[in-house]
Amino acid sequence: MQKKVKVKSYQSNELGECANKFHLPRPLSLVIIASCTYSSNLLASEMADNSNREMEHMVVTGVKTELPLNLVTDPKMPRQPLPANDGADYLKTIPGFSVVRKGGTSGDPLLRGMGGSRLGMLLDGESIMGGCPGRMDPPTAYIFPESLDEIEVIKGPQSVVHGPGHSAGVVLFKQLRDRPVENEWDMHASLLGGSAEHRDGLFDIAYKTPLFSLGGSATSASADDYEDGDGNKVHSNYARWSSKVSLAWTPNDNTRLELDSSFSDGEAAYADRGVDGTKFARDSYKAKYTLSNIGDLLNAIEVQGYFNYIDHVMDNYSLRQPSGMTTNPTSMNLDSETIGAKLSLLFTPSENIELTTGLDTRENRHTSRMSMNQEMVDYRKLDRDADAEFSQLGIFSEATWEMTPDHHWIAGARLDKWKVRDLRDTISLSMMSAIENPTAGKSRSESLPSSFLRYEWTSQNAPNTSTTVYAGLGYSERFPDYWEIFAREAENSYSALEINSEKTTQLDVGYIYRNDKISASISAYASDIRDYLMVQNDYQKMMIMTDIDAMPSMNNGMGNSSDMRTVAVMRNIQARTWGLELDASYQLSEYWRTEFTLTSVRGANDTDKTTLAQLPPLETRLGLHYEQPQWSAGILWRAIARQNRVDAGKGNIIGQDFGSTDAADVVSINAGWRPIKNLLITTGIDNILDKTYAEHVSRAGAEIPNFPQITRVNEPGRTFWLKTVYRI
Repeated sequence: MQKKVKVKSYQSNELGECANKFHLPRPLSLVIIASCTYSSNLLASEMADNSNREMEHMVVTGVKTELPLNLVTDPKMPRQPLPANDGADYLKTIPGFSVVRKGGTSGDPLLRGMGGSRLGMLLDGESIMGGCPGRMDPPTAYIFPESLDEIEVIKGPQSVVHGPGHSAGVVLFKQLRDRPVENEWDMHASLLGGSAEHRDGLFDIAYKTPLFSLGGSATSASADDYEDGDGNKVHSNYARWSSKVSLAWTPNDNTRLELDSSFSDGEAAYADRGVDGTKFARDSYKAKYTLSNIGDLLNAIEVQGYFNYIDHVMDNYSLRQPSGMTTNPTSMNLDSETIGAKLSLLFTPSENIELTTGLDTRENRHTSRMSMNQEMVDYRKLDRDADAEFSQLGIFSEATWEMTPDHHWIAGARLDKWKVRDLRDTISLSMMSAIENPTAGKSRSESLPSSFLRYEWTSQNAPNTSTTVYAGLGYSERFPDYWEIFAREAENSYSALEINSEKTTQLDVGYIYRNDKISASISAYASDIRDYLMVQNDYQKMMIMTDIDAMPSMNNGMGNSSDMRTVAVMRNIQARTWGLELDASYQLSEYWRTEFTLTSVRGANDTDKTTLAQLPPLETRLGLHYEQPQWSAGILWRAIARQNRVDAGKGNIIGQDFGSTDAADVVSINAGWRPIKNLLITTGIDNILDKTYAEHVSRAGAEIPNFPQITRVNEPGRTFWLKTVYRI
């Protein structure tokens, strides 16, 4: 049968081990002092009783691979480097991930250099679509990981049950549920304080009975502008909050009905553009029904429906002084409404075969409105103009065959019917001019297949020793997303509605080894991407002024003229990528452990005979950790190689290459203390040497009043943090 990911259920008899999860800002002395009145010897004796279990790490600095192409991490654990309170930064500790920094929060994640809709993001089964055409609010901007229980990553096109087009992989942010045997309370609270007035807080509480469960959580996070290693302030302050309420009815062990609602909002300053985000409002409603252990053939049914609404505002005056082309206070309001549903059936036709089949669907509608002078015309009084409608309906099947206890075959296929409608009457060429949309009111429909096949062999030749070898071949066809169709032009048209879908074929192979002292994994991949969707800046196109409704100053009052203009366009190219990922952990002694990771990705633009743009450089991490039941300490060294394989002006919807980057070495330290069973206190210093550096896959710095001009958005300099976690 398919190997299941081992997760913690947080039942009452395991809360002592699951309690290793909290954060802390400054004045928590009262909490700490009160906690320390308990005898720490109690914890030591409890840990001794569990000496045969693997010790949990107090601070997460890396995530190891335990299953083929699958990684799981606990977002409630303290992490280094210090993450922002959003979904992107929590992925930094996973080999292969990088995050495009734009400010202090709302970074855009990439896996193996691929992001956007190539990398799926699901919040407990819910698909979220951001509103900003410039990717100010990627889906992870609306995810608050510490309020969740698990982050699972599936690398490559090696699953079809989690939605369409995820050629790079899919990230699943999960809320774990269980049915307790008796009435119980669960509570998780955390506080964190750090440099740049960084303050995070979380309170999560639930009352559970065998018949029903009621839970709620609230988060708050804020930070001032941080400083880079040279002491230059980066325009990066933010404030975010979220709340969630959930209700579950569990009349028996096999039936569960869940209802969830969540709300969030925030504001964030950006160092890479001329506007900031002043509203990130999200309303979400979900319902999920699960029925399991039905019979010998049909084992389980799961039905889920959801609705979410994103209301996003960006302006140039709330968090900065207006500057640039106009000093008028300008506001842009965009929204995105998504409705989705999924039906999944689990069949067990025999003892060694599992088959999951079902269908999923979603519809998304996007609108916008804009005021060029907020003092004269309030954007809130303007009508919203719809520009795009997407709909998708997919059918999927995924099966696992346990040929023998050591040999597994996993395969899947899906077919998706896509439709998009262009609702734009005009297309803006600049803030001062627009043209009639050549595809106004037109629709486009397409059916796209995806499939994969993977073989896994696992051997256990000795106690506590296992070896796994795997190979998987996946194929994915990805429909162009909103940012590729509506935020860019095509090479030969003002509209990119007819841009080709992207087709990825990828081979993944790997080896995993574990024993009492060593845990190691090495994986390699190679992909061929037909009709790769690439953004190219500084593309020269002919502009026909007779077709443009422009201000007189734009064409000198002449209706008949033509000129060349420079624009960013979407192009289809032929591309290839290949890479290597390695992670290893070695237990030097009872209390000392080392960690090592290495990631490398390369790519080629075969159409233009250049390197593929926007790929991260070679990177290694080496950590040394000392861990006892009550104490821990660690040091982490991150080495980033120079990246000179660039193709200036080309990239993707997240960003484009604009030059090479130098090598960097970043050293960080951390420590942890568990004075009692339910309390964990951790602290650390990120970038202790105060290095000035920027990630290669990053954004260019914008000119912002009262801030120094920077080439790239630099990473934070030396950062101190302290975090406390309490759980019952």
